[in-house]
Amino acid sequence: MKTASHTRLQTLTLSTIASAVALALGSHGAIAQDQSRTSAVENVQVLAKRVVKRNHVNSASPKLVYDADFFQRFEPISVGDMLKRVPGVTFNSDVGEYDLPRLRGLDSRYTQVLINGRRLPGEENSGAIAVDRIPAEMVEKIEIIRSPSSDISSQGIGGTLNIILKDGARHEGGIWRVGVVNMEENRGSGFVGMSGVSDKIEYGFSVNVQERYNPKNKVSSELEEDEREDVIESDVRDSRDVALAADLAFQLNDASKLRLNVLHIDTQREEKEHTRVTALERADSNSPYAIDEIVNESQLEDIDQSNTSVGLDYELKTAAGELKVYVSSHQFKQDKRETNFEADLGDPLELDEQELTDIDDTEDRLGFSWKHESASFESKFGMEYINKTRDFNLKALDDNGDLDDESDEFADFSVDDQGINLFTSGNWKLREDLELEVGLRAEYRDIEIIGRDFNGSVTRSSDDSIDYNPSAHIRWHLNEQEQFRASIARTLRRPQFDQLNPVELTIDDEKFRGNSDLDPESAIGLDLGYDHFIADSGVIGINFFYREVEDLIEYSQTDITVGGADFELRQAINNRNTGKIMGVELDFSAAMTLVNMPTAQAFFNLTLLDSEVEDDYFTGLKRRFSGQAKYVYNLGFEHELEALQASYGASYQQQGDSEEFEGNEINRISYDGNLEIFIEKRFDKGNYAVRLSGQNLLDAEKNELIRKYDDTAALRAGQFESTETEIEDTSPAILLTLRGSF
Repeated sequence: MKTASHTRLQTLTLSTIASAVALALGSHGAIAQDQSRTSAVENVQVLAKRVVKRNHVNSASPKLVYDADFFQRFEPISVGDMLKRVPGVTFNSDVGEYDLPRLRGLDSRYTQVLINGRRLPGEENSGAIAVDRIPAEMVEKIEIIRSPSSDISSQGIGGTLNIILKDGARHEGGIWRVGVVNMEENRGSGFVGMSGVSDKIEYGFSVNVQERYNPKNKVSSELEEDEREDVIESDVRDSRDVALAADLAFQLNDASKLRLNVLHIDTQREEKEHTRVTALERADSNSPYAIDEIVNESQLEDIDQSNTSVGLDYELKTAAGELKVYVSSHQFKQDKRETNFEADLGDPLELDEQELTDIDDTEDRLGFSWKHESASFESKFGMEYINKTRDFNLKALDDNGDLDDESDEFADFSVDDQGINLFTSGNWKLREDLELEVGLRAEYRDIEIIGRDFNGSVTRSSDDSIDYNPSAHIRWHLNEQEQFRASIARTLRRPQFDQLNPVELTIDDEKFRGNSDLDPESAIGLDLGYDHFIADSGVIGINFFYREVEDLIEYSQTDITVGGADFELRQAINNRNTGKIMGVELDFSAAMTLVNMPTAQAFFNLTLLDSEVEDDYFTGLKRRFSGQAKYVYNLGFEHELEALQASYGASYQQQGDSEEFEGNEINRISYDGNLEIFIEKRFDKGNYAVRLSGQNLLDAEKNELIRKYDDTAALRAGQFESTETEIEDTSPAILLTLRGSF
């Protein structure tokens, strides 16, 4: 049931947008647009243009823009494969997986992911989106927004990734691609896209089907006092992603346009884990280990996920300015069944338990923006209403398929999140080479959460808040090749919904309790950057960044006794210690003329990362932000053989070690580097192209060292309570693709 405050939010937004439309329609008449729109449309090309550097961006706010052509020759399957090549992006996923990007090495919850400038719901309760489900073939370009302007959401302390999808206004014609990827087994892929432009209509339609098979092997050993547990595990993820995209625009008259866009992504994934657990014991530290028992375990996950996004945009240009009005609806659904089997060695596997997870997330938006330009000044303001609902349900079934009345892993909560965003900005051209942009964004949220425990007890919590997030950007355009930028902005990271759920859950010897009083994290950030473009073929860029973060959301851990049993209580809290994030980002690309190879291009980017915060569990310990790598770099080259209509290239990515902190547990993670190569041959004047590429050609491993400590003194003395080592690897991926046009 909607509250009175929610109803007032809707009424206020609708009346404000209606007033803005009326004002625009009544202002000074419409300006005729250029009738030669179609002259800028390009024919579809089978082969991507040779792009080996980021775009030259003229905006005041600092951002990197990479066209899809920059990535295509290495045959990325998904957006995740694209992002591993850009500066400052790391992943802490399983080896070979690129799902949740981490800008500047920070947890994915600090990275905001937008699709065409707007947030979409996803699987994670944090709002993080798994970008490995978005096909690379549908992407027009990727923007890395280092410091936000006021017209986008402020939820990006680490930064914002804006994924721009292809539309029908840019190209005319059709293109197709078929391919196969081998990772121990073969899986196919295919893409068909068509776009066109007439006097009144622009259209684009595409469909992408991608099958993926990712086998992994993992071995681990955990030691605690005189007990040891050795684990050998094989894990296979077998999935099919089907994506449909449509874009249709109508030129209503010389001054107005109406655009409809639709995106649907459906994923069916099966994950199989087979594990052998060997438990060993010894009498004392001087005695050998003896096998206590050997158990076989098997886990099967069936996952169905779907994203559907529908948007309608209206643009009107008048003598007074430009009006944009939009309405959009975004849905995410997930049904997941996890089935666990267990048996002693030599016995047949028997059903142990099942977990059923159901997520239904909807996010609707209605908003407008108004822009007015003069010779030396541009003003912009806008308003957006958001209505978000999320239903999350997790329940456990016993070995008979009945609801387990002895399990407290049951989690059930619903969220009603409504809000209004207001923004305004002014851009001054102080002189021919100097530009200043100042903005302010206000974000109001009214959140209600209803949580239910296994016994049916209902707990309600509600909270409303308003945040004011200013920003300022200055760009000094020294000349056509050089520019300097400085930015300051306030950004946020909002709590996860499950962190706000006040219901207490019990899992083994741990209790989890939400905290409805959590405040969002906030940061004041500074960026200083310099770019030097080398004609049309290269760039040298450097950027220094600093963030001061308050109210960090972390987990506390305390020992409690309930009913005579001992538990560890974990609860999300605001760490009142101020955190600091800093680093430097360097990127470079240029033709290899020094070695007499003008048709070859080298590229390199390096990000050095650092941070500091006082740990909540280990009193007095200052450490990095949890999971932040020390560095990440990419280097490689491409060489065009014009006489042979062929090209080849290689790329290598490496990220530094990181440490994850969770209560008394510290997990040190390291990854081997990833080597990729491609060889390409074109036929029929470039109308067809065949490409062979390889990824993970060095058989990269992920290594983890997990240790638990009783307290700060034990940590400083190196006396751990338990230790676990884990090594995970996967096979190389070989891709063969053929492209053509129609």
